[in-house]
This record gives sequence, structure tokens and C-alpha cells, in this order.
Amino acid sequence: MMNILITYYSKTGNTEKVAYSIKNGLSRENVVIKPIADIDPLNIYSYDLVILGSGIYASRIDKSILQLIKKAPKLPRSFAYFCTHASLDFYQTPFEKVTKILNEKNCSLIGEFDCIGENIGIPMEKRLEMINQLPEEQIQKARENMQKIKGRPNAEDLKEAKKFGQSLI
Repeated sequence: MMNILITYYSKTGNTEKVAYSIKNGLSRENVVIKPIADIDPLNIYSYDLVILGSGIYASRIDKSILQLIKKAPKLPRSFAYFCTHASLDFYQTPFEKVTKILNEKNCSLIGEFDCIGENIGIPMEKRLEMINQLPEEQIQKARENMQKIKGRPNAEDLKEAKKFGQSLI
């Protein structure tokens, strides 16, 4: 049985939902799941696998993820990442700085998962205002995309997150 830590930063609750679905996929393992604010960097070495999660904010993960890795005096051998984002096309490389540190410390990245999540952290009125400021030819597509991400992560997204967790073993 593996000792696994799932730690995450979730501003809206989307990333937290995905974290718990990943945990469900690891039901036969010893899994600790906590928000990143509750993690002591001195203790992460005691896990066989650390799974880091964050919402994406301006194409970046929350800085607390990187700070955890930088403050840890010793890292476990294996890591995985997951993130939520309000974009239909995932084009970011939000864990780039974390990956660089892990490579320098000879850690292995064994999996990555990204999930669409509705940007419920911005009021609907503000989201529509932002869309209406786009060039005319982009407004309709942006409105359609907003409808496609509404209510996500949904049951299918969470099922995929659970499969991701299973795939890590």
C-alpha cells in the first residue's frame, strides 16, 4: 500500500472537487488529502507520491504550490499534477517552475491531469462585461464557450479524475 498525499489550492471549490475524485480512484491506497495551506513542507518526504493541484489563474498555478516545493528540504521521488481552468483549450504550462525544481532534485513526474472548471470566482455580470469588451468577431464564440464550461467540472469530468487517480498506481 502506497502512502499518498493529495494537496491542492482551490479558490472556487472546483479543484477541491477534482482532488476528492482523484482520491476516490486511489481507494486501495493510504491517501491523505489536505488543502496546501495545511501542509508542512518538512513532512512531504514521508509520502511515496505527492499529487499537487491548483486552479489556473492568469495561466499560473497558485504560488503556494511552488512555495511548498521550494521550502521542502527533501522531496519524495514521485509527483503528479492536476489543475482546473476555465478554458476549453488547455495551452498553459502552469507547473513549469515546479517541474524544473523536481528535475533538479531527480524526482519523477508520473502523471498530469487537467480539467475544465467554470470560473465561478468571477460574478456572471463581470464575465459578460469582459466578453462584451472583446472584438466583435470574438464575442459570439466567447459566449458559446462560456456555455460549454457552465457547471464544470461535471460528473463526466470527475469520473475522468477518478480514472487519473487509478492510473497513477
